[in-house]
Amino acid sequence: MKRTTKPVEPAAEWSDASDDDDFLDAVSARMTDEEKRSKAVLELAKSVYVPCRRDQVAKKLLSRFVTMLLAKKAGQRDDGRILFVTGESGAGKTELVAHMLAENKTLAPIQRSYGLINPVVSHRLMGPATLKFLGLNILTQAGYKITRRYEQGEVWDILPQQLHLRKILLIHIDETQHLLKLTESDRERDAVTKAIKGVVNYKPWPVSFLMSGMPSITALAKLDEQIERRSRHLHLSDVTLPEERILVLNIVTAMCEAAGLGHRPTTESDLPDRIAHVARYRYGRIAQVVLAGIEQAALREASTLTREDFAHAYIDHSQARGYDHMNPFLVDDWMSLEPGLFLIETDE
Repeated sequence: MKRTTKPVEPAAEWSDASDDDDFLDAVSARMTDEEKRSKAVLELAKSVYVPCRRDQVAKKLLSRFVTMLLAKKAGQRDDGRILFVTGESGAGKTELVAHMLAENKTLAPIQRSYGLINPVVSHRLMGPATLKFLGLNILTQAGYKITRRYEQGEVWDILPQQLHLRKILLIHIDETQHLLKLTESDRERDAVTKAIKGVVNYKPWPVSFLMSGMPSITALAKLDEQIERRSRHLHLSDVTLPEERILVLNIVTAMCEAAGLGHRPTTESDLPDRIAHVARYRYGRIAQVVLAGIEQAALREASTLTREDFAHAYIDHSQARGYDHMNPFLVDDWMSLEPGLFLIETDE
């Protein structure tokens, strides 16, 4: 009698029970030694946050904002407030808001015997969003379990009470402009303002908003007088050179030192000016350009960040391959080139 053996099934590489870090560690373990070295250098550089003058402005503004929303009238908080943080793409809004919230001790989570209370809910809109979608996501972030389908009106009816139960004081909405993309009619935008006011004006527990995004989001304040008079604004302007050249120098220095790279060929040249030009003179993009240069240095296992690294990084991130005359890190007359990346225009 012929004996048969059951084929051995290969062990599963992954299980649903594994958490995110374990999964990423398993994936990263497959990298080559060269890739692992580059990853380690990039992680060190990414860990750096370089504060500047606007951080102090933001810190003080948030402090005053929180003080106002906590101040009581006749023994009770009377209304919520709205803080707008605006700036162009790459201005560094998201990182600044995260930093200013983390630095504010008044809004830090509070431990109780029954669990941790976080007075801040933060949600980032990833694309055009409806008012219903936003409300459901705020509920979810607050810890409310969605068990059935809700209509838009229902969501915003139950939201104030649920925020009260969970002691939420502040809702941060990032990329707020995505909410406005689907609310172009007066009726739709009126619904948005009414929903926000319903939360801000909820007498038992008024909740405030921190809205960050493109400059267009201030249209919300222009639509309603209540929102207008209760709002405060922080606009992140572009970096100006030569006045703020020291900021670019600080970013390069801090990121290089964290990554274990020398930086004198960069900081003791006109490269900081070129970096700012490529970054459209925006704080967040400046850090991204420096990181791209550090990536190139890591790939060649260099000990120092040089012009060559930025030139190759620019080629990778633009369409300048084969167009050296369009690479700001290779030409002398780089100021004559358009700020940002070189992208070839196509006929549609």
